[in-house]
Amino acid sequence: MSVGCYHCGEAIPAGADFTVLVDGGQKSVCCQGCQAVAECILGAGLDDYYRLRSAAAVTPSNGSDDYSRFDNDALIEEFSQKDGQYWISRFSVGGLRCAACAWLIEHHLQGIDGVESINVHLQNAVATVTWNPDLLKPSALFAAFNALGYQALPWSAANRDVQLQEEMDGLLRRLGIAGIGMMQVGMVAIGLYAGDFQGIDSSTRTLLRLFSLLITTPVLLYSAQPFFKNAWRSIRHMHLGMDVPVSIALSAAYIASVIATLRQGEHVYYDTISMFTFFLLLSRYLQLRVSQYQHRGTALPMSARKIAQLGSSRSEWVAVKSLAVGDLISVHPGETIAVDGIIRRGQSSVESSAFSGEFLPTHCGPNDAVMAGSSNLDGTLEIEVSAVAADTAWTKITQLLEQAQSSKPAIAQLADRIASHFVSLVLLISGLSFAYWYGRDNGLAFTITLSVLVVSCPCALSLATPASYTAAIKSLGKHGILLTNGRVLEQLRNVTHLIFDKTGTLTEGRPHIISCRLFGDIDEHTARRIAAALEAPSRHPIAHAFKRKDKIDVALNVENSELISGAGIRGTINGCHYRIGSAAFCGVAPKHNSAHLNVYLADEKRVLAHFQLADEIRRDALELVQNVQRAGLHIDILSGDNSGQVAEIAGMLNIENYQAGCSAAQKLAHVKKLQADGAIVMMVGDGVNDAPVIAAADISIAMSSASELTRTQADVVLLDNQLQSISTLFSKAQQSRRVLLQNLSWALLYNLLALPLAAMGLVPPWLAALGMSLSSLLVVLNALRIGASHTDSKPRATSTEPKEIKTLATNGVRHG
Repeated sequence: MSVGCYHCGEAIPAGADFTVLVDGGQKSVCCQGCQAVAECILGAGLDDYYRLRSAAAVTPSNGSDDYSRFDNDALIEEFSQKDGQYWISRFSVGGLRCAACAWLIEHHLQGIDGVESINVHLQNAVATVTWNPDLLKPSALFAAFNALGYQALPWSAANRDVQLQEEMDGLLRRLGIAGIGMMQVGMVAIGLYAGDFQGIDSSTRTLLRLFSLLITTPVLLYSAQPFFKNAWRSIRHMHLGMDVPVSIALSAAYIASVIATLRQGEHVYYDTISMFTFFLLLSRYLQLRVSQYQHRGTALPMSARKIAQLGSSRSEWVAVKSLAVGDLISVHPGETIAVDGIIRRGQSSVESSAFSGEFLPTHCGPNDAVMAGSSNLDGTLEIEVSAVAADTAWTKITQLLEQAQSSKPAIAQLADRIASHFVSLVLLISGLSFAYWYGRDNGLAFTITLSVLVVSCPCALSLATPASYTAAIKSLGKHGILLTNGRVLEQLRNVTHLIFDKTGTLTEGRPHIISCRLFGDIDEHTARRIAAALEAPSRHPIAHAFKRKDKIDVALNVENSELISGAGIRGTINGCHYRIGSAAFCGVAPKHNSAHLNVYLADEKRVLAHFQLADEIRRDALELVQNVQRAGLHIDILSGDNSGQVAEIAGMLNIENYQAGCSAAQKLAHVKKLQADGAIVMMVGDGVNDAPVIAAADISIAMSSASELTRTQADVVLLDNQLQSISTLFSKAQQSRRVLLQNLSWALLYNLLALPLAAMGLVPPWLAALGMSLSSLLVVLNALRIGASHTDSKPRATSTEPKEIKTLATNGVRHG
């Protein structure tokens, strides 16, 4: 029997003679690469790595790589940022399997002269290293990773996506084999089960069993391989995880089936093996899909038009990373500004709601500052770069996001906590059963032990959580609610504070007309028609308020239309000259201290109408707020908008606690303070400035209209962009928890009843397999009720669970 490599666990090829000295004895390794890595680890005094790790290392490459290419300053800046005399570099590390891998990397690199600090994030497979460029080169860091047997690449979303995709591809192949096997063996099993009741000749039974054996063997050896590897690691390090009884059950069922096939025994369990493997792999694949979604990111433009001097018509496209402070770039209408800078020439409306929270664009001209990530709407701007790509406001917000992510607590699944104790009980009873019956009737010892393992195999227990959560997630998806983190369903019942952003969350993020004051003999219908005609060609958000929702009137024809950026629009209708826009543009003294936006319509002689505009509150906002308050939750508004509209909207929604003009850092600090006081915070937002607090909140929700950065970091995305979907989320979470507890209770009750019966020899293996299958089927069918049922339409709260929203109303809201 071959011995596995001491370092990577792979089989040692015939004729290989590589060893390392461990505790005075020689340990065999499979290749020169593993020998070099192991000697590096042992020579550095890091022997504890081999004792603490829970997964074998990746086999290192025997080839060499020229890491000197990473010493180029331009490449360093791709994955690093300067912090005083140090560089902070991020590496995407391949081959991380367990906490021991992270421990090994941190302890080894910390001992390298020039490394100030290192932190390895196991879940994201990212190593952050602070190092001194006077004492160390980047190539030495890459070489250090390679010396330990890990592949390190400059961190980027693309590199991380490649790593995740490779894992998913491997798991998908295993899932496909298991799925095909489950279907084929399942069809044969129907014939075998029918034959047991109706009669079947021995040659046909043997043929069907041999076919099942042929199909099941690759399922066991290939698809179920991860379970066996994890079980071996758990046993080797004295940690009994769920994969231990899973692997024993699969192996025992397979061995018993093979014996029954060869000896013409009564029953085989090939269908159970394939089904069990398929459903467990499917659960892990779905978890990986969630992880892949969470790691998607967003980016600024990679290139910009660089001009030599103001007013120059000649420009060249250059990489944004090559721009320096003082360079000039040209940004055309409809483009995204790539860097922070100062406008030196041109005027335009710049939309920066992702940062400021203000839904209206800001008119910007010479000497005004603009930020990377803002949208240039209607004019050409020539901008002087004031901050390089690594120092932009966008980058600072990203850093806040990473800080929030690192402090986000992890919630253990209820099923895992139960199963961790149940595994030991199952194995103990199995061993005692074998020992007891071996002394009395060794012919029955194996059969009874197999019955104990099969009947008590935590299949239903392991399916209880994923079945319930998968059904709830699928049901929520049908309601336009996308969950990217299943823990939300468990955590929702503990929420104490609900925090809203204003613009684009409680409001539509677009203005509407709230009043129209007329002057002279013009009527409101005519005034609105003229205003709509003038605003028709504009892409400005204000124009949305004047768009005609009815198509009864024929649109007026506008001639000589001219857009004056930051002021308004003028044009000619039926020979009469009109203007619409600001007070100054229409020759009116501006109103002060107004929480609303004032738009005037004038002709050549006088003002015709005064429109007051405000951001439109979502139709379902009031209903949701009322039901949440009745359920006992505290509600806050944190808005980047510094206008009086924050107070006005808070008053309309009866929300007492609100703050205006909040930056991303201030929002994050507020949430941190609430959490420090014991609050469980749910955050609902949509802007880039909400991304850090979205990540820091215990539960985070993003509207579908939110920025991509915010959506990818949120636990929940409301695809239908309706606030009332939060009501459905609470209702489904409550139902999911109830079904989950039912499933767990049934799985435990079944096992606790079946275990002693099997140990007493009262349950034959075929009945044990049938009981296990039926218990799993019951768990799945019970979970399907989540998607089939309909939630109530009336709110209800109980005194026993005052913090949990039972069910919330879904009726619309009328507001004036």
